[in-house]
Amino acid sequence: MRSFLYRIFLLFLLYYLSGCSLEPKPKEQEELPLWVNNHSLTQAVGTSEVNFQGVYTQQAEALNEAKSQLAHNIRSYITSSLESELKVNGTEISNKFRDKISALSEVFLSESYQVDAYFDSQRKLYILVESSKERIDKIIGRNSNTKEDKISIPSLSTRPFKKDELIKSKCYSTEILQTINTKSALFQNKPVWFFRPNQNGVFGSVGIAEKSEGMNFLEQKKAASVLAKSSLLKDKKMQIESEHELLKIVDDEISGEIFESSAVIRSKAKSISVEQKDIWLDPKSCELYIWIVRKDEI
Repeated sequence: MRSFLYRIFLLFLLYYLSGCSLEPKPKEQEELPLWVNNHSLTQAVGTSEVNFQGVYTQQAEALNEAKSQLAHNIRSYITSSLESELKVNGTEISNKFRDKISALSEVFLSESYQVDAYFDSQRKLYILVESSKERIDKIIGRNSNTKEDKISIPSLSTRPFKKDELIKSKCYSTEILQTINTKSALFQNKPVWFFRPNQNGVFGSVGIAEKSEGMNFLEQKKAASVLAKSSLLKDKKMQIESEHELLKIVDDEISGEIFESSAVIRSKAKSISVEQKDIWLDPKSCELYIWIVRKDEI
């Protein structure tokens, strides 16, 4: 018994002298984009865990969470901005004024858009959305001498799309797969426009359709296209309506820019047109991605 305990003691001694620790090594913390934890007052981040219903549902959940947080952020930003100016004159924000702030917040929220997105190592999705700070400041008549430092969007480490990967997927026949010509480079094995659908002043939307049993390629493509178009047209309509809503909200209590007449604003709704910019088929899940943009802004 004594010799057995002695051997155990020697093993522990050798383990200690070798510099090893009995405690498990802590996992290295994953490096996420700076904007995940450090973004401006007119931005917000939403997250969503892996969803068994697919990436489209996961994306929708993250966007909804981000916009919910953004609504609060915008309201706080407008309130604090106006309070700081009113204090100079020794006045406070009235209840009527607070109602206007809530209404303005909803308008600016309808004009928000996705800036970036990122998957972590566990496939948790992060989405960054924002509303234009410059536009908010202009509407509420906020004069600021100091320009807020904005977190720069990181450059992406991309790789080119390879048709061979798609052909090997067996999602469809080789003849059909050969017709899918993705233009975008890939980041985290998805096209860049999935993460950044709004690029260079052009607003876009991504539709994602699963490959259901018995569904052919044209049907899947139509489903993805309908999702992308409906989302983009809905956003555009909300932005047009927000312009009209601002006509009713902004008055001499809040000094801001002069808006177009409501008739001109409503007429814009009739001139919306869209265009498919790119297409991509996930070789693993066989989900089809389509990127649609507003044609009148290209």
